Amino acid sequence: MFRSALIVLALAGVAAVPSAQACDCGGCPPVSCGTTSSTADGSGLLFVRPTGQRGPLRAFDVASGRQRFSLPSGIASADGRRYFAPLAGYAGLRAYDARTGKVLFTSRVIRRGRWFLNGVSANGRNVALEQTKGRMTRFTMFNASRRAVYRTFSLHGWYDVDAVSNDGRRVFLIQYLNSGGYLIRLFDLDRRVLTARRLTDKGAPMNGTAWDAVAAPDGHRLMTLYLRGKGVPEVHTLDLVRGTAVCIDLPSGDPLLVQQYTLALSANGDTLYAANPALGVVATVDLSRQRVVRVDHFPTRAETAPLAPNAVVSHDGRTLYFTAGQSLYAFDAAYHVVRGAYDAGAPIGGLAFSPDDRRLVVVRRDGKVVRLNAATGKAVVG
Repeated sequence: MFRSALIVLALAGVAAVPSAQACDCGGCPPVSCGTTSSTADGSGLLFVRPTGQRGPLRAFDVASGRQRFSLPSGIASADGRRYFAPLAGYAGLRAYDARTGKVLFTSRVIRRGRWFLNGVSANGRNVALEQTKGRMTRFTMFNASRRAVYRTFSLHGWYDVDAVSNDGRRVFLIQYLNSGGYLIRLFDLDRRVLTARRLTDKGAPMNGTAWDAVAAPDGHRLMTLYLRGKGVPEVHTLDLVRGTAVCIDLPSGDPLLVQQYTLALSANGDTLYAANPALGVVATVDLSRQRVVRVDHFPTRAETAPLAPNAVVSHDGRTLYFTAGQSLYAFDAAYHVVRGAYDAGAPIGGLAFSPDDRRLVVVRRDGKVVRLNAATGKAVVG
């Protein structure tokens, strides 16, 4: 799992909680490191994962800044509607309404052995559980709507779940190679076939580190930031509908400084931003064209508490707020200007825009919640 806190903004039920990812563009052990990511649309909840992607979840009200509820370690669907947590002994799972924290159902699923919750489709209807024994990896696919197992399959070798399609008919897998690298593979559940075709445009075994990720709420795409050797970053975009993937290069730099990259997806899902205050860059990625269309530069600043990157885009798509610690920056997407830095006073754990985009809610990692004027970056009282 990502080591730093994973922040998931669910405004009207949108969340970005990807599972572990790998990339054929030059791989790495997935879930090895990470930053934070956010998407937005309007239900008024900010989800904070203080101990990482699979750790406990805390839900804050965007309007008041107060904590609404907390949930045990688990995985949320990318549409922000459901949350799944393993039962004690890993023989089943419990489903929650991610917008209220209420339990929807509990299912034993499998009564023998330890099965790990390892993937959830974006719509929250399909769940993948995994078990490894010797050189065999076993999978159980569970339909959360019918509350029943609908497929099981086993593969020789070592695999992890990367993503599950919304229709539950395809599972994207990470295949670990004996050479030390790994690949993205597609398993067709209807045909019970592991496709021979590699999914990326470059097709070589991987050699980087999965650092940050953001999932489209509609289940169309999964975007993962990879850091390869010598400070080379790239975004791996996995199309869960077509079963294809493209690797997009980002501005590079010192290997330590590229670790301050963070990703944010626009509300309409067409634009991905990759921001890095240590390098002083904001890269704009057009997802329809699968390439960086613009890179904006701004003065760099030494971060007082680095390596807690996080970003969020306003509902109207006009403003991107991002951080790599406790300094906040605002990027005006219309005029391509970066404002800030604004000091939050402590390392930041989560960001969210109010429904009208006039306020920015900042959850600090010391537990304090502050609200800022989104236009000026100044604290708002009351």
